[in-house]
Amino acid sequence: MGTVTPLIPSATPQASRRSWQEQDILSWLGQEAPRYTSYPSAHHFTPVPPDLYGQWLGNLTPDKSIGLYVHVPFCEQMCYFCGCNTQITRRYTPLVPYVDHLIAEARMVGEKLGHRPRVHSLHFGGGSPGIVEPVDMGRLFEALHQHFDLTQAAEISIELDPRRVTAAKAATYAALGVNRVSLGVQDTDMAVQRAINRVQPIEQIRASVDLLRSYGLEALGIDLIYGLPLQTAESLTRTLHEVESLEAARISVFSYAHVPWFKKHQSLIDAATLPDIGTKAALAQRLSDILTAQGYDAIGIDHFARPEDGLSRALKTGTLRRNFMGYTDMPNDRLIALGASSISELDEGIVQNIPQATTYQNTLDKGQLASRTGWVYGGDDRLRRTIISDLMCYFRSDIAARLHQQGYAPDYLDADIAALSPYIEAGLVTVTGRQVQFDGPYPMLVRTVACTFDAYARAAHGEGTARYSKVV
Repeated sequence: MGTVTPLIPSATPQASRRSWQEQDILSWLGQEAPRYTSYPSAHHFTPVPPDLYGQWLGNLTPDKSIGLYVHVPFCEQMCYFCGCNTQITRRYTPLVPYVDHLIAEARMVGEKLGHRPRVHSLHFGGGSPGIVEPVDMGRLFEALHQHFDLTQAAEISIELDPRRVTAAKAATYAALGVNRVSLGVQDTDMAVQRAINRVQPIEQIRASVDLLRSYGLEALGIDLIYGLPLQTAESLTRTLHEVESLEAARISVFSYAHVPWFKKHQSLIDAATLPDIGTKAALAQRLSDILTAQGYDAIGIDHFARPEDGLSRALKTGTLRRNFMGYTDMPNDRLIALGASSISELDEGIVQNIPQATTYQNTLDKGQLASRTGWVYGGDDRLRRTIISDLMCYFRSDIAARLHQQGYAPDYLDADIAALSPYIEAGLVTVTGRQVQFDGPYPMLVRTVACTFDAYARAAHGEGTARYSKVV
């Protein structure tokens, strides 16, 4: 590609470039930015009609493998912190027709595809997919095998509530080929658990892990949350040491986003019991320090993995990516999603299904795919998506190389790079040539740097048309 003339000199004058330690770092942490599980963010989605989604499915050729995602938007109890699309049911009755419609959607998608695509991963999310009884899980798997090629090498994972794990379900998962489990632990401190309406003593969590492993389900992921009500540095430290005994291969540590105007049930959390930005940042740092001391590799902004795990290997080989489920080591970003509110991504764009479970089912009953919104890739979307993914995964992006790869002029994004000047002056970013390197002390701050390259977030800034969570 030849030598690139630096847009911003690598030796920024010392008088103007200060170390981040000299900055009011809390003001940066209090900014809002997308989480970038997609580009653009779901805030900007526009209508995508079922016929267009059907065309995209028909364009998928047999040589292209896919991921599958199945969404189950039901739980037996509402956790006050929850930001997922789910509804509470104390009866199993609504689950039977919902599974029927997942099967119907799989059939309709299969008809549009015209072949059985090879599946490299299958993930069940929610809600609580563990709520599905073994007989219905068996019916669903039968339909998935009929329309998709679930190979022996496929990663099949499921999110589980440790309070709902039974021997019958564990045996079913093992028999169906599930080979990775993610448990929603969040925090093991009893006061915190009561405050979020999710009481599950560590003994109960450990018993669930032992039961799953007794059926051969060895690959374990643990989900934790920081910034919860009544959470302290001391309680979080105890949680991490208790979780250490579970010997998880992966740990996800998500930042709690308190958005009661969007998720009404979060108003049941007393905002006065939530940590302030400075305390929350300290909790995030403690999480990172302890988990890395326990032998985990830090992956992106919120994941940790054992060195032998696929995520760690992907980080080292440059094949790590970020998608709707977080960080992934899967071979591509093509994802076909089934269920209410689920999000698919194909080469042409993004599609999200109708969020309401009843409307989703009624739409399928009319013989229509349930897609409603999403995004049709155009303009420079793919370029910006790639650069944002670089930053979110590796905290750096060789923009000159990305421009060359996608056929753009070398100076195409110079205005965006110039807009990084506040971060450069604050000691949070280094730009050499057109290579951008994030140097900040808190990984989650990279979200605001990535936002500099987000054409849609910039356009909506100050207009009240988009509202994101704070970076910490």
